[in-house]
Amino acid sequence: MTGFPVRHRSTPRQGAYVARALRELRHWSAVAVRETPDGVAVAVQGTSILRTSGLNEMRLRLTAPVIRRLEPQLWESGQVHACPDRAWVAVQVDTEPGMELLLALTSVAIQAHAHP
Repeated sequence: MTGFPVRHRSTPRQGAYVARALRELRHWSAVAVRETPDGVAVAVQGTSILRTSGLNEMRLRLTAPVIRRLEPQLWESGQVHACPDRAWVAVQVDTEPGMELLLALTSVAIQAHAHP
């Protein structure tokens, strides 16, 4: 025994489509996927762009300018919702189309955060 306190935090469970999206993202060379005490986080060049936020929801950092540009289409889908931090959106990932939308928007987020 090391004498260090042991922290027991449960990682939120993931719905089937969230789990599939994360498996796919682990193969993308532009991002780093890591487990955290609060779930899973995805980063591009050290910037967190995606994190689990519920069984069937993920939070995605698109940036405020990108959200403004895509706003009508984002809200029209019914699967994307605004977050208090205007750089982030919540994406419902409980269907195949929701997962595909998340992956497409993650690609947009990578481009928005990639440094030349």
